[in-house]
Amino acid sequence: MNNDYIFWTFSAAAQSVSAFVALLLTGYALVLSLMDAVREKDDSLEDIHASLRSHYHRRLTWLAWLTGVAIVLSLVIVYLNRSEHAVSGWLQSVGAGVDLAAVGSGLAFVVTIIDPKKYQKAAAEVLDQEDAGGTGGTDLTRPAGEFLDAFLHLERLIRDFLKTHDLYVPQRANSTRVSYSYRQMIDALLQNEKVERPLFNELLEIGKYRNLVFHGHVAQVRAGMLKRVRAAAGRIEALG
Repeated sequence: MNNDYIFWTFSAAAQSVSAFVALLLTGYALVLSLMDAVREKDDSLEDIHASLRSHYHRRLTWLAWLTGVAIVLSLVIVYLNRSEHAVSGWLQSVGAGVDLAAVGSGLAFVVTIIDPKKYQKAAAEVLDQEDAGGTGGTDLTRPAGEFLDAFLHLERLIRDFLKTHDLYVPQRANSTRVSYSYRQMIDALLQNEKVERPLFNELLEIGKYRNLVFHGHVAQVRAGMLKRVRAAAGRIEALG
C-alpha cells in the first residue's frame, strides 16, 4: 500500500502551521501598534494596556511552544514514514491532534486580540486583583457611582487650586484647548512643590484605581478607597 498521503499530509501541515503563526504574529504586531496609539491619546489606559500586553505575552509564549512542537512532530512523522511501512497510527493521531490544537489556539488568540471589549475586561481583571490584594483596607463595598462622584470632587478641587495659583500645565504643547488630564494636574502640584511625594503617590494611586473602575464598568468598589479619596480631597482643601 502506498503511504505517500501521510508524507504529503504532514509535510503540508508543518508548512501551514508555520505560515499561519507567521501571519498571526504580523497581525499581533499591528494590533500592538494600534494599542500604543490609543494609549498615547488616553493616558488613563496605561495600566490596562500593561495588563493586556502581559496577558498577550503569556498566550503567545504558550502558542509559540505549541506551534514548535506541532511543526517538529509533523516533520518527525514525515521522516519516519516509509512507502512500504507507514508510521504508527498513534503517532499520526498525536501529530494531527497537536496540529489542530496549534491552529485552534491561534484562532482563539485572534478572537481575543480583536475583542472590542478587551479594555473593559482587562480593567475588570486588574481591579479584581487590586481588591483581592486588599486595596482600600476593608472588605466593605460602596456603589461605584459614589466613588466616581468623590473622585470628580477631588479632581475639581485640584483644578481650582491650579487655576488659583496659575499652575496649569497644557495637555499638549501645540494645543490651544484649555484641557488638562488628572495626571498632569497632580504632576504640576509636585513640580511646583505644592504637595509632598507621599501625597502625590496617594493621588496617583487614586487616579489609577479610578481608571480601572471607569474602564471596567464595575458596580461596587471598596469602601476604603472611597475614604482615601475623601481624605485626599480634605488635604487638597487644606492647601488653601
